Amino acid sequence: MHRFSKAAALAALLAVILTGSGCYSGNIDQYFSLPQPAEEYRQLQELIDRETASGSEYSAPIRGSYRQSVQLADINGDGAEEAMAFFRTQDATLKINVYTPIGGEYRQVLTLQEEGRSIGSVAFADMDHDGKKDMIVAWQIASGMSILSVYSLLNWSGRLLMSTDCTEFVTGDLDEDGQEELLVIRAANTETYLADMYTLAENGDPQAATAALSAGISQLQRTRTVTIAGERNALLVESFLSNGDLVTDLLVWRDGALVNLTMNRSTGVSETRRTNDLIYSQDIDGDGATEIPHSQQLYNQGNDLHYSTAWFLYDISGRASQVMTTYHDVSDGWYLELPAGWDVGLTVRRDDSVPGERAVILSRLGSDGSINDIMAIYTTTGENRADRARLPGRFVLEESSSTVFSAQIFSDSIDRNGLQSRFHIIYAEWGSGSV
Repeated sequence: MHRFSKAAALAALLAVILTGSGCYSGNIDQYFSLPQPAEEYRQLQELIDRETASGSEYSAPIRGSYRQSVQLADINGDGAEEAMAFFRTQDATLKINVYTPIGGEYRQVLTLQEEGRSIGSVAFADMDHDGKKDMIVAWQIASGMSILSVYSLLNWSGRLLMSTDCTEFVTGDLDEDGQEELLVIRAANTETYLADMYTLAENGDPQAATAALSAGISQLQRTRTVTIAGERNALLVESFLSNGDLVTDLLVWRDGALVNLTMNRSTGVSETRRTNDLIYSQDIDGDGATEIPHSQQLYNQGNDLHYSTAWFLYDISGRASQVMTTYHDVSDGWYLELPAGWDVGLTVRRDDSVPGERAVILSRLGSDGSINDIMAIYTTTGENRADRARLPGRFVLEESSSTVFSAQIFSDSIDRNGLQSRFHIIYAEWGSGSV
């Protein structure tokens, strides 16, 4: 639970203040007076103060896009900024108050409340196709378990449109009819998860299409909508299996049904399962579509296992085409695009013998069993990192305030420019579900 003092909440809320934009005329005391917030924001704070004075405390959503205890946003699409304030009452009831500006002042127009441990997350989408956004709230009742409720914002009625149990959710237009669907991941039992795609019929009844995720999931990791081949939309769910493997399920709307494209029907597990470093699906080649990684173990020179990663782009029928192969060094934060055919006979070893420097040596296994080094990539963080990166034979690939990446080439199979263009830093990416 997040707790904020009144002063902290006021400081976050009163981001818009009244200041002059031209020349100022006044006495010297006025020059040194603090800028004052607009009257409507002071009045809004008074409304919020009444709630906290009754014994409620701030309880911001723990995930999603709206994580402040008091949030300003145009939530119903009318062009005016509403304020949402999130609370837990004295009797442990979760509560969301919505205030909207009417006639130059804020008025409380909606209150939603539910029993639960915390407010998981909040989102907005037009679920009932009335041209107005609806409010989607995950009321978290236990770890990994929420009640997902959809409320109409038409005339600030707060009418409950549907409710279901949920572990994670996103919205997206999977059937590409121009309207967003509610995509819900829920647990059928401890290791069986299902994906539901909800739409609301004309009579308001929710209708769901369901598909299974990989068997043996112990923890959902990432859930999002993505684009696949042919600019089609898909639901991508990445999870840990009970044995620690990472698996990706890719679901699409096809022939009137929700289909898991990557599911192996014999094993009940997606064919994308991988045991090596945690490499997540991404648009690896920058073409706007998301590729899924498949691991390939390389020849082992020692105790550490190393893998190359083949990246596959799926189409709506489930056909996969390989677009790239990489070597990812997740621990050091970089990856290398491998030239075509390099993964055959490639072998990798690490050398951490120099303090403050980690070396990864890429080599090729000869037909006679010999190891022929191709290049070394160095990650240097010590105080002498700039000097180490420029030792004879080395050249800098990338550098930051604390780390220098450099390389040395031992083979004519790649040149400096080719290596430089294929080297990439791994940047932190979107990392969690929505609830």
